[in-house]
Amino acid sequence: MRSLKKSILFAAAILLLSLLLGACSDDVKETTPSPTLPNQNPSSQPSQTTVPGVTETTTVAETTTAEALASYPFAPETTGIYLTRDGEIQSAELADFDNSGFSAPRYSLAELRIFVEKRIAAYNEAKGSQAIQMVDLSLKDTIAQLILSYASIEDFMAFQGEDFGIRHLDLLTRENAVRNYDIGNLVDTEGNRTEILKALQARDAKVLVISGKTHVTVNGNISYLSANMILTGRNSARCDSDQDYSFIIFR
Repeated sequence: MRSLKKSILFAAAILLLSLLLGACSDDVKETTPSPTLPNQNPSSQPSQTTVPGVTETTTVAETTTAEALASYPFAPETTGIYLTRDGEIQSAELADFDNSGFSAPRYSLAELRIFVEKRIAAYNEAKGSQAIQMVDLSLKDTIAQLILSYASIEDFMAFQGEDFGIRHLDLLTRENAVRNYDIGNLVDTEGNRTEILKALQARDAKVLVISGKTHVTVNGNISYLSANMILTGRNSARCDSDQDYSFIIFR
């Protein structure tokens, strides 16, 4: 954890961050109420704790309306994954399908469709549900595009995770994110270093956790992300690390 500047708030800030990450001692847990993130719903916590150095936003714009979701369609230009705030996930694979340099076609879209459908059917039969569905298999110029949808992140990881180079994938509320992960090294969309408490001010913030080398698109505006990620659009980023957890905070 980054060292905090020496000040009169040193002890309080350390205590609050420790509580958020579940690293405080048993004695402190017994005498100190659970800390509340900025703008947290009072009904979800027995008491409120003011966070030093963070200005709370009194109003938070909701982004879960149908209009907001429709503003972030999945139109992949490269191989990658797409996640919604509700945990719905799709994958897109784009591959060169150019047969122009050969006397007989090397590739057949029909054969590829049969192969993919067989794999999906086998997985769904073993799962006992329609966990995976084919959304699109098409050829645009010389590029074949395959888009699949999954009932859950777990289904994606079991079926395609390794093929996409993804070792870990998780989507959480801000409260669950700070309980389960050591979040740090964040920047805003301009590349400025940002403390976790500021990054998680918004009550409706979602946290995507990923370890792997892939392109990620979400159905909301990215507000903050790990410094080792590359922002490619208002709602997309490139992750090039499969050694550590990377984080995307979006609304």
